[in-house]
Amino acid sequence: MTDSPARRRAILAVLVLVTVACLASVTLVVATRGAGDGVGERLRSLKNDEVPESDRAEDREEVLALAREFASRFNTYGPEMLDEQGQMPDYAAVQDLMTSKMGTAFEKYRGLVETTVAQWDAASACEVYVAGVASQDEDSAEVLVAGTIQTSLSYSRNQDGSPGPGGGAEDDDEIRVTDDPKDFRYQVTLVKIDGAWLVDDFDDVDDGLPQFSEPGIPEESPLPEPSAPATSAPQDDPTSEQTGEGDR
Repeated sequence: MTDSPARRRAILAVLVLVTVACLASVTLVVATRGAGDGVGERLRSLKNDEVPESDRAEDREEVLALAREFASRFNTYGPEMLDEQGQMPDYAAVQDLMTSKMGTAFEKYRGLVETTVAQWDAASACEVYVAGVASQDEDSAEVLVAGTIQTSLSYSRNQDGSPGPGGGAEDDDEIRVTDDPKDFRYQVTLVKIDGAWLVDDFDDVDDGLPQFSEPGIPEESPLPEPSAPATSAPQDDPTSEQTGEGDR
């Protein structure tokens, strides 16, 4: 018995539907697994089993790690870093993470840090709690970094009771002062130069000052000098000053 024309048309229609479904499935796999904008790039990435947006994900992890490392190393120093010339090579190496613009500003700031550490036996410790990408494109990124900084210094009493630099000298009268940890929030600007991410600037969002690299910002000492401690020395005739009885 021969198939009727209607039956042959039905079978042909089913075969066409199956073929269309197969082509649609292949197209969907290429579109979802391919990394790149063009069809050729998507086919090549499918062949190489690449993960979509893998380069961008790697860049994201890289800028996060760099921002965290910068914030930590920038705020970590102490007298153990000083060499015989009164410089801190390990701290100076933080400049390797920076662009030339940022490095120029950092050189001035580093000189202040080295002087403060040498004179006051100063130290700073940093703990980074969290970092997140605020914005990012192919060659620039803004990363927010938050954590705490704890500073300390030593001083000796002068003859008038005012504080003077301790400088690490072994002295029974030397006093070590450690501040409570202080929160910080940095907005770190990074740029990609010749395939490498570098810190181009940063801003302490809570201090109300311009970004670090702007002129004048790194010219202040990183640690405040301690205020003069209260003295218990007696005043001259305190009773007459307070009550006026000395005039009677």
